[in-house]
Amino acid sequence: MTMRNWRLRHKVVLHVVVLGSLGAAVLAALYVTTQRRVLYAFSEERAALVGSLIKNSVFLLKKCGRVEDTEEKIHELIVTTGTIKSLRILTLEGRIFASTPAEEKDSLLEPVERERVKDMFARRISSRTIFSGPGRTIRSLMLVENKPDCYGCHSSANDYNGFLEVSFTDAATASLLWRSQKTGILLAGLTLGLLAFIILRLFEKLINRPLTMLKDKMKRVQEGDLSVRLSTSREDEIGSLTKSFNVMVEHLDEANRKIEELYARRLEKAEQLAAFGELAAGLAHEVKNPLSGIKGALEILGQKTEASDPGREIYREMLLQIDLIISVIQDFLAYARPKAPQFSLVPPSLFIRNAIRLAETQLDGKDVEILFRPAPDEVPVRLDPDKMQQVILNLLLNAISAAGERGRISIESMIVPGQALNITVSDNGSGIKEPHLAQIFNPFFSTKQEGTGLGLSISKKIVEAHNGTIRVESREGIGTSFFISLPLDDRGR
Repeated sequence: MTMRNWRLRHKVVLHVVVLGSLGAAVLAALYVTTQRRVLYAFSEERAALVGSLIKNSVFLLKKCGRVEDTEEKIHELIVTTGTIKSLRILTLEGRIFASTPAEEKDSLLEPVERERVKDMFARRISSRTIFSGPGRTIRSLMLVENKPDCYGCHSSANDYNGFLEVSFTDAATASLLWRSQKTGILLAGLTLGLLAFIILRLFEKLINRPLTMLKDKMKRVQEGDLSVRLSTSREDEIGSLTKSFNVMVEHLDEANRKIEELYARRLEKAEQLAAFGELAAGLAHEVKNPLSGIKGALEILGQKTEASDPGREIYREMLLQIDLIISVIQDFLAYARPKAPQFSLVPPSLFIRNAIRLAETQLDGKDVEILFRPAPDEVPVRLDPDKMQQVILNLLLNAISAAGERGRISIESMIVPGQALNITVSDNGSGIKEPHLAQIFNPFFSTKQEGTGLGLSISKKIVEAHNGTIRVESREGIGTSFFISLPLDDRGR
């Protein structure tokens, strides 16, 4: 499980531990480094003091003419101090003139040590402290000047007589430092643990507990209980979040009541409309039969009327009006009681070309060109060809009406293998006004005086019965395009 999926408490614990450990490590490093610097400074001061003491002691021995007592006095100083490991007097060339280990006398220093001594002399460095070796060994090298009091034993031509090297150990001081460091690190760890405990307790009380309560309340809201509320006694960010939660739930409760009221009214209205629709459909069916009888009678009377009789023209007009009424009734019944599609495998160009032939009979002398571009890789598609022919014919008749006396209409079909059959019907007519675009598929909406307003509504129902979609794009004065998309299933496509 990645850290992203951790609980907030675990993330806080991890960050507190990591940041606290880093902080403790940095503080411990600074503490140890500072103590070491203090120890080094103290050791350098101590080495300089011891070296000065021994240098002055040797100088006094030489001044009193007791040069032969130098080594004995050196041993005495080592025994007295207790911390000095060795003491040596060196020449400027790196030869041991005198040493507490007697076997080293008159021997040469190691090459590295000789180079160090020569470098100090060349650069006239008066003293140098060297920390090296196990047991915390400290070596102090001091350049001994040739003063007038030394001219009895040394040539006055030299500025320096040699070096004094004092080696001693600071094991006791280092041990004390280590114990002090362990105590400091232990205190730092305890402080870190206490700080982490305090932070976690504060987090639990101030953040985690209120958030857990808020999560539980939100779960109840998610389950539909809009009566939950949280106490708002706090004035911090959590209190502000709690107040926002209460306001949100109140708004949800109010919106839910309004939705229920609106749903109840809509349901009641829908029931009324359904009852009215059933009544209207039955009434239309009952009206259609007498109208058919009247139409048949008028046709017989018109046939028996002489061609010169003015009543013949009246009969013809009456027949036209009855046909219009019957057409309206048929459209209404088709919308109110649509028949289920009768699916079969047919090539799309078949019903599209049939619709084009029927539409061309309605041109009434208009100079309107209808162009059809079938899919290049056309295959049979499972659909209701009669229903889809009705859809295409309705779109073509609307396009002819919008084209005026002259225009161009194009139809294009495209099959996306395994996905959909797409049909586009476009014209360069007058277009549809933008406020009307959202209403053209509504029942009984029409901008034509002779229209019933059911053509596009019926077309949309047919397309939806095929689990497809139909949409429109139009710009007033430029033209209109309808896009039909019918999904392809696995039964023969």
